[in-house]
Amino acid sequence: MHYRSTSFLLVLASAVSLPAMAADPHWTGSGELGFSAASGNTKSQNINAQLKGGLDQGRWHHAANALWMRNRGQVLLDTDGDGVAEQAMEDTANRFGLGFSSAYDLTPRSYLIGTLRYDHDDFASYLWRGTAAVSYGYRWRDDDRFRLVTEIGPGFRRSHDASSGAVENEAIGRGLADFSWKLTDNTRLMDTLLVESGRLNTYVQNDLGLQVAMSERLALKFGYQVRYNSDVDPGFKKTDTVTMLNLVYSVE
Repeated sequence: MHYRSTSFLLVLASAVSLPAMAADPHWTGSGELGFSAASGNTKSQNINAQLKGGLDQGRWHHAANALWMRNRGQVLLDTDGDGVAEQAMEDTANRFGLGFSSAYDLTPRSYLIGTLRYDHDDFASYLWRGTAAVSYGYRWRDDDRFRLVTEIGPGFRRSHDASSGAVENEAIGRGLADFSWKLTDNTRLMDTLLVESGRLNTYVQNDLGLQVAMSERLALKFGYQVRYNSDVDPGFKKTDTVTMLNLVYSVE
């Protein structure tokens, strides 16, 4: 079922990304990669990767992103069925996501934007979730030193409950606040808050980052992500957090 939902979102992404353009295109992109491993008394392996791309052409602005996170840790499991738990390496986190957006400038400050988002998480109350929304955006300030942009609008969400296997459909309200502040010539503080609220669940995600440029294209980034679901199945926590230290390569 979730494969069909992914295809549906990809079709919508194509539909909102094919406007007529006249101005010369400006492409941007970045890739992030982080890896850590521990051995000795405990063993663990963690990897996370993100890709982002953007296209600005006249009054149109398009963006796409993909992320993947996986963690393996040492746990106690009865692997041979003898009633005695042995230490084994097992996945403790496995998540990937895709996002697409197309925005059209109404004025130098305001715009309309269509967004698509898909998440898959093997260790969450919802196995997968897809959302589509249309929002009104406003650039309160957007320059090299300081950025504050907000978006708000209606949308639709389709979710797969991991415990029951049921697929839930609901209308949602979407809100986003995107903030960045250039603290020094090579240091930038960033924070993005996303809220998707419906009758069945309210989802909140906040991404806080501190990025230090080491060269024109290479940077080191510390990130802290918080994900919250207001309604989860028994045995699941409402809040998940991830701490990351990544190497970032950017092209502008």
